[in-house]
Amino acid sequence: MRTIGVLGGMGPQATIDFEARVHAAAQEVVPRHLNEGYPPMVTLYLRHAPVLVEEDGTPQQPLKLDPRVLDAAAQLGRWADILVMVSNTSHMFLDKIRAMAGCEVLSIVDVTVEELRRRGKGPVGLVGMGAPQVYVERLEQEGFEVHMPIRHLRDRLDNAILRMMEGTTTAEHRGAARAAIGSVRNAGAVATVLGCTEIPLLLGDSADAEDLVNPAELLAQAAVRRATE
Repeated sequence: MRTIGVLGGMGPQATIDFEARVHAAAQEVVPRHLNEGYPPMVTLYLRHAPVLVEEDGTPQQPLKLDPRVLDAAAQLGRWADILVMVSNTSHMFLDKIRAMAGCEVLSIVDVTVEELRRRGKGPVGLVGMGAPQVYVERLEQEGFEVHMPIRHLRDRLDNAILRMMEGTTTAEHRGAARAAIGSVRNAGAVATVLGCTEIPLLLGDSADAEDLVNPAELLAQAAVRRATE
């Protein structure tokens, strides 16, 4: 049984949600006996953005990885056999993080693309923080037609994501997530990637809709498969 290392905390609520998803995925493949048999897991909660930011909290441009993420990856790599990152943005620097961790690092983007391939070709909706380049570039390379919300809907969703991170969401913020997804559905998306791990939390039960692709859920399942192989 391999140990899973979780590099999280950049979105604390999303990290807690991910841990629960790992446990639920393990229950599907591990014989249940008390608290035994589950993959060991170590979670490190960072308390800052994965990239360097200005004083007002906006990311520096071009994006630069916060060096503390590499330090955390190295620390987790000493404890874990498999590393996963709850933050989508961190995957823009996956090669650097893999090199520092010194262990296998699963990609949330890879598992998402695999799921989209399984579902078949068709226009893909993409919602996340701003225009999530880590997905945009890969999906276009894979030949998918990508639809994203128009700017004012993206701005509303960005604000809702930040409010989820700090734990101050309201019905208005949850409505912003639904509006963003509705816009890409109306544009013809047959599958929509929830490209920020806070978005499923904003959606609640509606995140389970058949046309929505939840990368965090896919990553949790992949981590359990690798740990229990």
